[in-house]
Amino acid sequence: MKMGEKKSLEERYGSEILTDNTKIPKYEQCKDCKFRKMKIGDSMIDDYRRSSCMIFPYPKMKPTQFYDGSAKCEFKEKE
Repeated sequence: MKMGEKKSLEERYGSEILTDNTKIPKYEQCKDCKFRKMKIGDSMIDDYRRSSCMIFPYPKMKPTQFYDGSAKCEFKEKE
């Protein structure tokens, strides 16, 4: 490679293994929490994998430590 030429994207990252982020479990502790739902417009969304809930309503977000379970939510109440 000549001086000043940049490596292509494939040359820079070709040996790396990409992660399928859709397979990573998220907010698992929120699965059975009664506060997991959130209101968006006129709809009530029941998806514990979202970053907001009744305790942390949008635009607030659950603490990032809840994402991977490295911290427990003090507000959790089983449904």
